[in-house]
Amino acid sequence: MKTSVPVILCCLLFLLAGCFGASHSGARPGLTAQDRETQQREALAADALDKAMQLYHDGEYLEEEAALGYLDEAIGYDPNLINARYQRAILLLTLGRNADALLDVDAILKIKPDHLRARFSRAYIMFRSQDYTSAIRDFSKVLADDDSISEAFAMRGACYAKMGRNEDAIADYDRAIALNPAHHEAYYNRGLAHIALHDDAKAVRDLTDAMAMDSQSLDTVMTRGAAYMRLGRFTRAAADFQRAIALSPNDSALYALLAEAYAGTGEYGKAIRAGQKALNMARIEKDGKAVTAYTEIIAGYKAEAAKPRPKPKPAPKPAPKPESKTEKPAGKDNAEAVPTVEPKP
Repeated sequence: MKTSVPVILCCLLFLLAGCFGASHSGARPGLTAQDRETQQREALAADALDKAMQLYHDGEYLEEEAALGYLDEAIGYDPNLINARYQRAILLLTLGRNADALLDVDAILKIKPDHLRARFSRAYIMFRSQDYTSAIRDFSKVLADDDSISEAFAMRGACYAKMGRNEDAIADYDRAIALNPAHHEAYYNRGLAHIALHDDAKAVRDLTDAMAMDSQSLDTVMTRGAAYMRLGRFTRAAADFQRAIALSPNDSALYALLAEAYAGTGEYGKAIRAGQKALNMARIEKDGKAVTAYTEIIAGYKAEAAKPRPKPKPAPKPAPKPESKTEKPAGKDNAEAVPTVEPKP
């Protein structure tokens, strides 16, 4: 990798200062040796950070370990270089090193307590660590400084949901969606919160909106299908489970769910065929418990299919229309008949 010009200049200044002792040609007047060392370390830190950022494209580092090495170098030269610490924290999060990332964001907040991105990152680390109380506290601090961040509302709502506070979660998802109407996760998670509150009708509406934004989300399709099942809308549930199978064709459980939806509509032939597919897949996977369960379910469908079905009653014949009393006007034997009308008392 090419060495940038500022680094070469810094190195030259360092060498000149060391080689010529008291001769400070080119140095700023009035700077102490400690000041010059601080400047050199800050310049070296800035250069290492620049090298790390050259590896950053489209929201990710192309060479994560190399980038991490440069960021370590930058922080080693200047422990107070906030941007280097923030970039390292994000990279460490990507690598799943939550505890190390937390050390960096805490160091940033000690230097700059109002650093919004570091505060958000800290809240996210707490969420990933399942410390939802701390995460809520940090997300609330973010929103106290800037209540236009839809993701902070969405994430705090997710924390509330994890703690079983579904009404609070829905309120935060409402705010997230108001700020960002295209927030897929907020719609999906609000749907889950409605399910937790046993309101499947509202859940279906939210999950339908979520599917409009991401039609390839298997979780969304399956969850809506399950909500339709609880509402007794088996035909729609079957359509969702068919869609889920198209997205994940090797999942035996999806065929079992489809079989249940068909059974709900009374189409036991289709239910048996879907259940048999689930059973065959479970046998291939050597899943003994699933094989036993699917075998029993299919036997139940066959028993239902064998039951005599009552013949549908014929539709009742329409009642005959009452005949109108008619009389011919006097003197007009061939004129059109006119209904008689009883006068009101």
